[in-house]
Parts: sequence; structure tokens; C-alpha cells
Amino acid sequence: MISFRFHLVSLVAVFLALALGIAVGATVVDKATVAVLERQLHDVDQKADRTNLRNDVLQAEIHQWSDFSGATEQALIGGRLSGVPVLLVAVRGMDAVALGKLTDSLVTAGAHVEGTVWFTGKLNLDPKRPEDAQALAAVLGVANGPPDALRQAAVSKLAAAWGTTGSDNPLDAFRQAGFIDVDAPPTPRAVPGKVPLPETRFVVASDATPDVPNEQLAEPLTAALARAAGSRVLAVEPGSDPSPSDKGERAVFLGPLLADAQVGPLLSTVDDLEDFKGRVAAVYAIQDMSVGRLGHYGVGPRATRLIPDQRP
Repeated sequence: MISFRFHLVSLVAVFLALALGIAVGATVVDKATVAVLERQLHDVDQKADRTNLRNDVLQAEIHQWSDFSGATEQALIGGRLSGVPVLLVAVRGMDAVALGKLTDSLVTAGAHVEGTVWFTGKLNLDPKRPEDAQALAAVLGVANGPPDALRQAAVSKLAAAWGTTGSDNPLDAFRQAGFIDVDAPPTPRAVPGKVPLPETRFVVASDATPDVPNEQLAEPLTAALARAAGSRVLAVEPGSDPSPSDKGERAVFLGPLLADAQVGPLLSTVDDLEDFKGRVAAVYAIQDMSVGRLGHYGVGPRATRLIPDQRP
């Protein structure tokens, strides 16, 4: 006959075995987990080291390219646009730094830079601000109407005046109404109230972040100006290429213009204004306008060359 003491001892032994098994199992799992975590941390450290090394290499390359561009800019573009009148036209919200660097390059090339005309966000003609549409209609001398129709009328009036250097130039009226800001020229050669000058080359700039959508302003203005000015329009855009942290954006503004079979052949384009090579291409493209030669330059899908061919 099995005694109560035997049952008690047996139960105690079972519980002790369970406790021992759990303890041993937990120790094994903990060691395995720790080993996995250590390997993962080691992999992360190695990847971080490789990324830091790659970043250091890229930063060094940027510094080297910056030093190269600074040392060679004068030799590459100095004097190529001596006395050529150039007016920059842009939409607020785009990369002003890239456009400022282009202005510096134009000055280095000897261009007669007439300043920068900036279209402001007021040209959105927000329905919540009906006074903006009323003000634009007053400037144009037309009856108030839908925002798209008023913007198109503004684009047509500006392109007609600038492209033919006619006397009916609404630039000052647009500026006084707040639809345009004008940055003074980097040199004092431009005469106030005489912008643009006859035979001015126009550089129209935008990107993926204008205060007024490209399809509403920059694109129709560029197309209308290209039709009116006759081989004197260069459209430019800074962009970015795909990277592990960024999908990249290239030719957001220029793409629709180049896709238009009627507009594309009427102007030149540069899609990498953020780069020194793009600014060199812009100077060469403006120079080529003197002989009626147009082209599409940069690194985007519709560019045909990196820079214009400078062989005779």
C-alpha cells in the first residue's frame, strides 16, 4: 500500500523537475536570443560604418567638384555672353539658391542680366480671396472671370509684350498689384522701366514646388513666350536623382513642355540646374540662341546631351 508520504514526495519531485526544466530551458533560450541580438547589432554596426564611409567619400567628392567648378568656371564660360541681355523669370516657391547660382554664372559669362521677375502665390487666385481675381482683372483691363481664364489672359499679355518688346508692357502694373516681385539686377546696367530690352534672352525657371502649380502658370507662360520670342527662351529646372532615401524628382516642370510636339522645338531646356554642369549648359544654350540653335540638355529622360556641342 502506497503511503501518503510517498505521494507527497512524488509530487514534490515532479514539481522540482518541472522547475528545473523551465530554468534550464529559459537559460538556453536566453543565450540563443542574446546571440541573435548580438549578431544583429554587429550587422547594424557594420552597415552604419559602411554608410558613414560612403558618406565621407561622397562629401569629399562634392568638395572636389565644388573646388573644380570654382577654379574652371571663368575658363569655361567667361565672356561667352558679353553684353547679351538676359531676364530671369521664376515662380516663388522654387529653389531660389539654384537660380541665384545661375545668376552668378551669367554674370561671370558677361551677360547683361536685367534682374529676376518672380511670380507670387497671389496668382493662385484663391476663391476664398475674390479680391485677388478682381485685382488681376483690373490690371488686365478685362471683366472679372474664372481664375484659369484670368491667368491665361495674364500669360498672353505678358508673352506678347515681352516677346515683341512692345510698348504695352504690364510688368510694373503687375508688380504694384502684388502679382510680381522684381529682384534688382546684380549689376547696375539695366534701366528701370526698360525691361525686357530688345532681343532679350529669357530664362524661365520652376521646379516641383512652386507656389502656383506649373500647369497653371510656368508651363503656359513658357509656351506662350516661346511662341512669341522666337528662339530666345531657355526653360530650366533643378532636380534630384533617386537615392536610398529619396525617389528623386527630375523634369517635373520641363517634362510636359518637352512632351508637347509644338512647344518642345521652340525652346531650349536644362534639367539639372542644381549642378555646375547644368549652369554651364545654360550659358552655352543662351549663347547658341544667337545662331538659332536650340536643344535639350541635362540628365533627364528627354535630354539629348549633357551640354551643348561647342565644336565649330
